Amino acid sequence: MLRKRDMLNLRAQFGGSGPYGLTVFVNEETNVRKNRTEQFQAALARILRPVARAMIAHGVTLAAATEVLKQAFYDAAGDVSPGESKLTDSRISLLTGLHRKDVRRLKQQTSPSTKRSLLNACTLVISYWCTAQLYIDSKGKPLVLQRAADVQQPGFDDLVRDSRVDLPPATVLDALLREGAISIDSQTGAVQLVQEVFIANPDSEAMISAYEKNLHTHLLAATENLLSGDKDRRNFERAAHFSHLSEASIAELVEESERRSAQLLSELNRKAMELQNRDRNTAAAKGKFSIGAYVLGRHSKTGDDGDQTND
Repeated sequence: MLRKRDMLNLRAQFGGSGPYGLTVFVNEETNVRKNRTEQFQAALARILRPVARAMIAHGVTLAAATEVLKQAFYDAAGDVSPGESKLTDSRISLLTGLHRKDVRRLKQQTSPSTKRSLLNACTLVISYWCTAQLYIDSKGKPLVLQRAADVQQPGFDDLVRDSRVDLPPATVLDALLREGAISIDSQTGAVQLVQEVFIANPDSEAMISAYEKNLHTHLLAATENLLSGDKDRRNFERAAHFSHLSEASIAELVEESERRSAQLLSELNRKAMELQNRDRNTAAAKGKFSIGAYVLGRHSKTGDDGDQTND
């Protein structure tokens, strides 16, 4: 039986007043959920527009994107039903809208993986090189290293091993050189760190890996906030958006933002490395921490999303 406090009584008269009046009960909670779904669908179109641009640029068609989306829905079904030990095909189909034959097919295949290990390795090696006492000088600058250790200091190969990277030193060396993060002296073979932050080349596989890792982490934090309850702890997520700025003002804000963000990330990198060394080999060292920063400055009447106002 429908309860009054949960229903909205709407009276629709057909053919004027009289015996043909029809009382329609609509569940308020269902109505709110429908409005929220419609609002989220509109937001999703805007969120996905930059991703769609990237897909077009990389030759990913709608058919291929649909297949990837099916995989994402299948994987997410387990995330939204953590209490269910084993989800049936019918339950997954009901939650996601996937056809049961797609569910059976997806169950037999593993999720697509990307080449993250090399990106992680390069990032870890640079981070360790910039913070570990063995690899910095009295001024806190990264040492210039030979490949092998000598009586005075460790070598690049030692650096890779000390960073706990599960890749051969030669592989990491080639990747860092290819991305322009290091230089090698042609006479002595000495390896010098050129970039204290790993910045992948735009046309490299590492750039796609960075794109995936950064956006995935930000979306994960934002999604947890979106789905959190009133008493849940929310992830810190803040942003500032401004319009009606001159090109000179945008350049000034970009320079200031990049400088301050780089300083913050560098300080936290050193702090995190200290804590990792403290927690190393302890049973409690199972957690992960991520922090990111982005700066976007554009000078045009309308942006890629058609936004003209502060939001």
